[in-house]
Amino acid sequence: MQNNKTNIVLIGMAGSGKSSVGGDLARLLGLDFVDVDMLIEANQHTPLQDLLNDLGAQGFRKLEEKALLSMQYENHIIATGGSAIYSDAGITHLKRSAVVVLLDVALPILEKRVGDFSMRGLVKTEDQTFAQLFAERSPLYQKHADLVISCGERSVASICQLIRDQLADTFYHF
Repeated sequence: MQNNKTNIVLIGMAGSGKSSVGGDLARLLGLDFVDVDMLIEANQHTPLQDLLNDLGAQGFRKLEEKALLSMQYENHIIATGGSAIYSDAGITHLKRSAVVVLLDVALPILEKRVGDFSMRGLVKTEDQTFAQLFAERSPLYQKHADLVISCGERSVASICQLIRDQLADTFYHF
């Protein structure tokens, strides 16, 4: 990995484990952790679902892009919201200082983990199903990922170790 890439950005669908893996991976690697969804909620003083209800999908995407473009972190694990990949500008900005890691989880596992997604804070059209959202986003995740981790039913600890090993072999020097 180039010297200017000191961050690891996690992307993936809701339920893929970005926040859980991000926190544990940060501890494992001795890096700081930031969750973009939590950052947006804190900055706006409003829960994600309320922001989505108030702003709509397009308005929220603009807010999310602004948050992504404002990030100037070093030595961080960054868990993005699942919709971050809609912002080419935002992801391109993050990639300047980060390796982007896709937490790849099969649709049936995601559906089981997420359950009723109506209050999950998912950026989607009103009538879009979770499966349709998965089909729409999957190519975008693949496009932006520098590294794809097949998570399946792996534990958070084993996913973190796999990411560490993969990055040590190909990108990152710990």
